[in-house]
Amino acid sequence: MEPMNRHRLLSWILCLCGATEMLAFFAVVMPRSWMEVTHQWLGMGEMVRGPLIMFMIRQASFTYGLHGLSLCILATNVERFRPLIVFNGISFVVAALVFFLIDYTSGMPSWWALGDPVGCGLFGVLVLLLSRRS
Repeated sequence: MEPMNRHRLLSWILCLCGATEMLAFFAVVMPRSWMEVTHQWLGMGEMVRGPLIMFMIRQASFTYGLHGLSLCILATNVERFRPLIVFNGISFVVAALVFFLIDYTSGMPSWWALGDPVGCGLFGVLVLLLSRRS
């Protein structure tokens, strides 16, 4: 694949992932009752109460949203931001393993413990392949 097409595809993929991550901003202000319904619907039982869980959900969601925004910014110039894009690709590959361990040891459903790291790892590998120099 010629560099311009690779750059265009990389830019599109970064934006798509970034936009998906930015959806997490909704959880920063989402009513707790919606979170509880979703928690039940996912088959995870009753959601734990207390300030720590809300702190973690809302801060993690805000952080995911900001990361998504940063991916969209990186997508604006894949040549200029190549070192950060490669760093993100490596980070996603490493995160895939870490997420699997966290998900598995936390008792997450199998579909989650596999889907989360597989998607994360595939994205990281794709980013690394598309960002390599010609």
